[in-house]
Amino acid sequence: MRGVTFDSNIFMSALVFGGECAHLIRMVRAGEFRLALSEEMIREVICVLREDFHWTPYRLQDARQRMMSIAVVLEPQ
Repeated sequence: MRGVTFDSNIFMSALVFGGECAHLIRMVRAGEFRLALSEEMIREVICVLREDFHWTPYRLQDARQRMMSIAVVLEPQ
């Protein structure tokens, strides 16, 4: 199985607007490829959703859990 990582903009677009970026997330959930993320990337997405899109703490926690549930969280070397 191929492993990939997404730019943080893919997550923000998928979570806020849907569309093609949300389709990529659905592909990960379907097992078409394996997704790797870093904690730093997750924090960046959460920060932008909070600061630029004014998401509530509940929505931010849900987004964090959703990202972590579909990915392997790795520490970059």
